Amino acid sequence: MKQLSFIAMLLVGSILTMDAQNEMQALRFSQYNPFGTARYAAQGGAIGALGGDFTSVLTNPAGLGLYRSSEFSFSPSFYWVNTSSNFQGARADESRLKFNVGSIGMVNAITSDKSNGIVGAAFALGYNTLVNFNNSTTIRGISQSSSLLDDFTWHANADPDNLSPFYEQLAFDTYLMPYDETSETYWHDMQLDGYGQQLYRSSLQSGYIGEYSLSGAFNFSNLLYFGATMGIHAVRFYEDIYHTETDHDDHVLDFDSFRFREFNSTRGWGYTARFGMILRPIHILRIGASFQLPTYYRLTDEKYTDMDSYWDSSSGIDDASEGSPNGIYDYKLKTPFRASANASLILSKFATLSAGYEYVDYSAARLKAYDYQFFDENDQIRQDFRAAHNLKAGAEIRLNSLYLRAGGQYLMSPFTDTRNDAETWVYSGGIGIRTPKVYFDMSYIHSSRNEVYGMYAYEPGVNEVSLNEINSHNLMFTVGFKF
Repeated sequence: MKQLSFIAMLLVGSILTMDAQNEMQALRFSQYNPFGTARYAAQGGAIGALGGDFTSVLTNPAGLGLYRSSEFSFSPSFYWVNTSSNFQGARADESRLKFNVGSIGMVNAITSDKSNGIVGAAFALGYNTLVNFNNSTTIRGISQSSSLLDDFTWHANADPDNLSPFYEQLAFDTYLMPYDETSETYWHDMQLDGYGQQLYRSSLQSGYIGEYSLSGAFNFSNLLYFGATMGIHAVRFYEDIYHTETDHDDHVLDFDSFRFREFNSTRGWGYTARFGMILRPIHILRIGASFQLPTYYRLTDEKYTDMDSYWDSSSGIDDASEGSPNGIYDYKLKTPFRASANASLILSKFATLSAGYEYVDYSAARLKAYDYQFFDENDQIRQDFRAAHNLKAGAEIRLNSLYLRAGGQYLMSPFTDTRNDAETWVYSGGIGIRTPKVYFDMSYIHSSRNEVYGMYAYEPGVNEVSLNEINSHNLMFTVGFKF
């Protein structure tokens, strides 16, 4: 099947075109970066053993067992991302701002006067944002050696009897890809008169993955804590791509410009479960471990494309516009399992130091549908992705009712090919004010990563790419009420 997303992977020699369900789709919905609460975010997400925070339902549900009172919390955020592209030496910058709900939920804690056995329990119900897809990218420059039409022509010539209604058929119907009956091949004007056209592409992405969760935990003798979470995931992903090529210096006979637009969306639901434990062998030390089962998604992709062609007034060729049918496809995705280990050092009531490790093998993701087995796509997943080892660290200092926090994360690249450097560094900090009944936390998170963004393949295994630098910023607030 052809592939929908043009993100990354293009320097590893894979041939990417533009249909939906593929290895990049599997990766997109397997990578999580939870927003959580401001306290969680400020400490680099390393509080899996620390507990006592609503985000425990995600990191380690055993942490709910450390609650001593019931609580309601709400965590809004302002998320903005800046993307800088480099195509053929030409740079372009784009940014986007989005309001989000990082988390909202309630924890009901039950305590007893016993010192042995089950001395406490807690149950939580709420919502957490796992992924924010909002991003905007602009790419522009002079394309010296290729065109999007090269992608269409080599696919058309590889299978001339089955032109895709979303791609090749549109190029043919708008006169951009005529058929030569003598040579029995499809071609386009820039193959004859040379490249050097002005290229412009914009990509606007939006959506999220959110988890609605029901969790519970038990406290055994203030020594051992066990917890579990059942999660329902909602997926909403939308992408609008506009690709334009213009004969800016009039060197291509008859041709003026063309515009290609592609709209993709993915919607669906999934379910998962995670389990965790925390051991407190001595008062100042907490050690935690958690395990998340694969998430099983049922997803629906929708696609629509259209194409416009414009010609010189002296060419005798009419401008043309064509649109594809609305494409809808249902399929399933199983994401990898995740395992983590955490430790926290409690330095009296003055400070905490926390560290965490997460393991997730992205090569274990699998696609499936009732009418298609995805053998090639799943083989590509096994070949192109690898296990990632993610590291997290955080600290909190208490000055009476004021809390100062800082943290960092290293998220390993999921790709086997080291030329596609997709590792991510995350830095965070924040403050909090806590009283016996009310608390307010604020955090700022900055992350940066590089992306090899492939626009199209102009021959098998050779792709036109832009090198993008993505910097995201997240300003979060949490308001909590204890009762």
